[in-house]
Amino acid sequence: MRKLRTIPTSNRDTDKHQEKARKSKPKSILEAFEYIVELAEDSNLDDEFFDRASAHLKYAAGKLALTPIQVVLLSIFVDRSEDSSIRLSEIARYTGCRTTKMLRLADEVDALETRHYIRSSKRRNTLSYRVPSEVLASLRSNTPYTYQPQQLADTQDFFYHFAEIMEQNVMDDISHKDLMDRTLEMLNEIKDSIFARELKQYNLDDENLLLFVYMAHLYVENNDDSIRFNDIEWIYDDRNIPARTRRELNSASSPLARRNLIENVNEDGMARSDAFKLTDKAKDELLCELNLKSIGKSEKGLIKPDTLSAKKLIYNDVEQTQIDELLSILSPERFSDVQTRLSEAGMRKGFCCIFYGTPGTGKTETVYQLARLTGRSIMRVDVDKIKSCWVGESEKNIKSLFDRYRSICKHSELAPILLFNEADAVLGVRMEGASRAVDKMENSIQNIILQEMESLDGIMIATTNLTTNLDKAFERRFLYKVCFEKPTPAARAQIWQGMLKGLSPEQAATLAEKFDMSGGEIENIARKHTVQAILSGQEAIDLDRIVETCSQERISQGKTKRVGF
Repeated sequence: MRKLRTIPTSNRDTDKHQEKARKSKPKSILEAFEYIVELAEDSNLDDEFFDRASAHLKYAAGKLALTPIQVVLLSIFVDRSEDSSIRLSEIARYTGCRTTKMLRLADEVDALETRHYIRSSKRRNTLSYRVPSEVLASLRSNTPYTYQPQQLADTQDFFYHFAEIMEQNVMDDISHKDLMDRTLEMLNEIKDSIFARELKQYNLDDENLLLFVYMAHLYVENNDDSIRFNDIEWIYDDRNIPARTRRELNSASSPLARRNLIENVNEDGMARSDAFKLTDKAKDELLCELNLKSIGKSEKGLIKPDTLSAKKLIYNDVEQTQIDELLSILSPERFSDVQTRLSEAGMRKGFCCIFYGTPGTGKTETVYQLARLTGRSIMRVDVDKIKSCWVGESEKNIKSLFDRYRSICKHSELAPILLFNEADAVLGVRMEGASRAVDKMENSIQNIILQEMESLDGIMIATTNLTTNLDKAFERRFLYKVCFEKPTPAARAQIWQGMLKGLSPEQAATLAEKFDMSGGEIENIARKHTVQAILSGQEAIDLDRIVETCSQERISQGKTKRVGF
């Protein structure tokens, strides 16, 4: 490996020049450094070296308020300042010292770092150093470098400067210790802020304090509500998350999780063990000064109203009346007023509805059309995806789901519809004296949902095929209960004509009288007819073909159907 670069001088190896330089008084710190570096080469930093360099060492030590050996080390670091990764082993080779001698000088190197003359980094388990540009600027002006802590006015300033440090970390690989020290300094600068005061109440150790600040930074800067391990690794040396930290995060036993500052990300009803976000509590209590809104990624997975296609649904008279009433209540101009009046009367503000009845009668599609017409998003929950084979995970999943819904409601102009689709598995009668783990889990999930329905501020709609097995506790909590029955012959005729545009009223009436089908079954047959027309090239309505297709639609004497919605 090449030796450290030295600044050339004429005839620097002659005894005459060295004797003259030794006796002359240096005119600047950098001039003293130049002479010290020349003498240090292969000197083993012995007594003779210190004697020959004494005048320059004394001058630099006096200017910088450093010890002679600290001046020697700093002069060599500065001479190598073009390198952003200076190793002690390189300095040892240049000076002719054993590496063990340099290790004995580690305290002196640490002193230089404490004074901020050098900055360390650790990459691939190798410790190296660099000289910050602001230090070089001070030395060029022949003045000692004085570190000025950030003068932070408030929490907004804190996160602004933390973001600058993280950008620097990406470029220069700041050590974990340096990042932690600078973070603690900045927190002390804003110790009277709500953020610093509230954070102090949690009594976190320095490691978890830095981890939380970094996660909060990702949320503040990027609105990041899905923080992964590959995001977290940036604050650690060698991008290597300590095994204990990784294990605690994976198992939700981290001090941050236990103090309800972070939680697992919930996606489609499932809690991810490898993705994390700040809790609503952390955002509300610690970041309240920043006036942030939880949007963007928090809305990931929502079905937006503008993505829903318009669809004309045919209802029986009783169903039509109830759906029209719901549509009116859920309209933006009415819903807020209704909630206010309910609250003033001491009643629950949440709207919980259940759509139940025969498969294929349009329960789910009705929810979609209500959302489209009222401009509301849908947060769809498929109950089967919530359930986990791990003890306790299903309960966490359902709690996380309601927590996410509350957060979205809080920061959305219009509350979305929380749709429990095909919710048969959680609406059935709870088991008394359950002993099996599976039965206990089912009961726990049902109890959590019942509790959440009591405090719900938004809109929850459950769809189910249950007609007789609905738990009475759920029945009491559903404000609107809409029974979707099989359409009447007149309604079926309208559905037939709506699905197959070329069908005459007489043909539609014939099909409606002959086949007692649901809207879902009729749609399925209409789709099949359309496919056949495309394949054959014949667009005309073939009633005999449609009748034959209807006869093939049912399985097991009409008790089971193929599809429904």
